[in-house]
Amino acid sequence: MADAALGDNRRALIAIIAAATIMAVSLSLSIPLVSLNLERWGYGSDVIGLMGSLPALAFLFISPVLPALTRFFGSGVMLWSSLLLGAVSIWALSLSDNIYFWFFLRLMIGMSMAVLFMISETWLNKIADEKSRGRTVAIYVSSLTLGFAFGPILINFIGAEGSLPFVISALIVLCGGLAFLPVGNQFPDLGEKGSYSIFSFVKIAPMISAATILVAFFDGSVLTLLPVYGIKNGQLLETSVLMTSALLAGNVLLQVPIGWLADKFDRTRVILGCGIVGVLGALILPFVVLEPYLLWPLLVIWGGGVVGTYTIALVVMGQVFKGGDLITATAAVNMLWGLGGLFGPAIAGTAMEVYEPHGMPLTFAAACAIFVLVAALSLRRVGKA
Repeated sequence: MADAALGDNRRALIAIIAAATIMAVSLSLSIPLVSLNLERWGYGSDVIGLMGSLPALAFLFISPVLPALTRFFGSGVMLWSSLLLGAVSIWALSLSDNIYFWFFLRLMIGMSMAVLFMISETWLNKIADEKSRGRTVAIYVSSLTLGFAFGPILINFIGAEGSLPFVISALIVLCGGLAFLPVGNQFPDLGEKGSYSIFSFVKIAPMISAATILVAFFDGSVLTLLPVYGIKNGQLLETSVLMTSALLAGNVLLQVPIGWLADKFDRTRVILGCGIVGVLGALILPFVVLEPYLLWPLLVIWGGGVVGTYTIALVVMGQVFKGGDLITATAAVNMLWGLGGLFGPAIAGTAMEVYEPHGMPLTFAAACAIFVLVAALSLRRVGKA
């Protein structure tokens, strides 16, 4: 019986990681496709930026009601519905060039993302073994990042014009459903009701909340603005684009070592260390941006350290919250991710305009410093307890 349960959990883990990674590939392919098409049609950066913020807005709107919807319909129905909604919405982008229709479709894509990631991350933490929870979550985050990094590469092979790229992106989403076939009907029972509301989560888990907003801020602003930052500091366009690749490489390569540390040592201390790496990386970046031997290793370590805060936050969430509380916690994290992704690019972009060119890394250093303060206070609270 125990061996059968272990086998079911392994199949579920593989399905969760594969489906989330495939979804990430499709999303990271469709996002630049939308931007490139809007730019070609003559829309300004303000409209393109607004279009880019809509998935984050969808996270904010849908996350508070996701636990109730999952209890009513069941996790299996919700997962399959999210994949179908995502695939149909991405495909429908190829049917019309009406900007308002595209706004609606981008909201639908954001809703499908929110459902898939909430159920996947709840399920992942529900079945992860406590002794290896850090490494399990780290593999999930690394795979997800790898998927997001791979999507834009496909544009070089399939192009950005016409309906074909959107059709391919939609088919990739549907392929994510194949990952769930070996699971059969063994979807998790997420019908328990939590003992607290999604809006009280910040007070209950400030460190997890701060880590989520920080990494959403990072993904939304630093990854978007880093190539611009490189150019403003005298780097060639090709080198500036590679700076983002180096950052993503750190996200992929360093999560498993960070997860291993979280399994071996106090997790609050590990997440505090990741936050300190975020502060130092942001402060050092202006001094090494034109020093290649220092820039590339800094970007790898900086990217891995910052995203490590989210990896450990998910680990701690699975350790602390169980049953219906875990569902509510994951939905709250989704909502906070939407908040960070919505406001991060605007704040960092404005800072770069006000203090050109170093406003972006200094703003992010401040954001990391606030997180370190929250993590340190959490560590102090645990010490007193």
